[in-house]
Amino acid sequence: MTTTADTTDPAIPPVIEPDRPAFYWNPETAFRWLQRHSPVHPWVSSKGRPMHLVSRWADVRRVSGTPADFSSAHGHMIDESPGSAGGRPADSRQDTPLLHNIDPPEHDKHRKLISRSLTARRIQRLEPAVRSLIREVLDGVPVEREIDAVSAFAAPIPLRVIAELLGVPLADVPLLGRWSDELAAVSDAVGARSRQEVLSEFFDYLDVLIAERRRAPRDDLITSLAFAELDGQRLSHPELLMHIWTALVAGNDTTRNAIAGGVEAFTAHPAEYRRLSENPGRADTATEEVLRWSTPARYGGRTTVRSVELAGHRLRPGDYVLMLYSAANRDPEVFPDPYRFDIGRDSARMHVSFGHATHFCVGAQLARLEVRVLLEEFAARYRGMSSAGPVHRSPSPMLNGYERLPVVLHG
Repeated sequence: MTTTADTTDPAIPPVIEPDRPAFYWNPETAFRWLQRHSPVHPWVSSKGRPMHLVSRWADVRRVSGTPADFSSAHGHMIDESPGSAGGRPADSRQDTPLLHNIDPPEHDKHRKLISRSLTARRIQRLEPAVRSLIREVLDGVPVEREIDAVSAFAAPIPLRVIAELLGVPLADVPLLGRWSDELAAVSDAVGARSRQEVLSEFFDYLDVLIAERRRAPRDDLITSLAFAELDGQRLSHPELLMHIWTALVAGNDTTRNAIAGGVEAFTAHPAEYRRLSENPGRADTATEEVLRWSTPARYGGRTTVRSVELAGHRLRPGDYVLMLYSAANRDPEVFPDPYRFDIGRDSARMHVSFGHATHFCVGAQLARLEVRVLLEEFAARYRGMSSAGPVHRSPSPMLNGYERLPVVLHG
């Protein structure tokens, strides 16, 4: 049930600019207006691309959950040109679409390959190793003095976890981090290298590791995918490379952004951190609230396949639909008092920060594990945390990322 009175004027829309990072820094007025007065909102990006913005939780789930009506095959970024997701690159190793740009039934077959290596049971078995790694990282973080939470732990922890899962040597983790950052933001970050350039460099590196695993298999994700079969046949080399890329981005960026977003939230809401430190058993629900609040990936796009009605609005074939995950995670019909950070929120787990249905993030359980264990370790170590200066955010409108987050941890 909505808990806040409607004070917005339907005749005076606020500034709506989802292709600009600053739009998401204080979006309450815009989100409320969209949800109440224009839930399927016609909008044109700053580069001239027309689309429809979807801001309600139920409508986002409808778009995500019906690939027969809303296709992923034509890209998911605001200004990704139509058809670019299926274009033929100069580097033949890139001649296959990324998993999130494939529709069922082909998508479902490929997804199973990664899911087999990231089963709930395997993730549970990883907990001791993840906790040991987190403790090792936090042991090196000073208390009672300014640190950058991003470089101190938000970036290193998920990167080292996914590197361990993939089987990447520890010495190469910084290189892996650079590629992950570039590949996650390359489509909409200012001054980014082209995706083809970054991928060619990354794939040159993977070619060496894959050849090594085929000669001497190990118990890691690269080996598992290198020997995986789809419909009785091994993956093609481009398919194998794209699956490893999917695993890297799914296992790293969401978690990094969620950790940083959670730290920022706790510094702004010290009473909620006290609730956590006094009762570490709240770490499960706190994890879901951190994911809802931060929404590491702010939006995702689909293309309408056929004429369809959404929230009373008629969409035509070829219309581009942008799902605003950040807005859906603040839909008052699902999350009462949605602009309040509340680690005891009963509905927090209903967030769409991992997407929904067909393209639900394959790394979701790993991300949840890392955030939960980190929060438990925070509660055991620190009586509080406070801001130590201005936050430097990612230039990407899609990713709720952080370049620098100055904080002080109080022991």
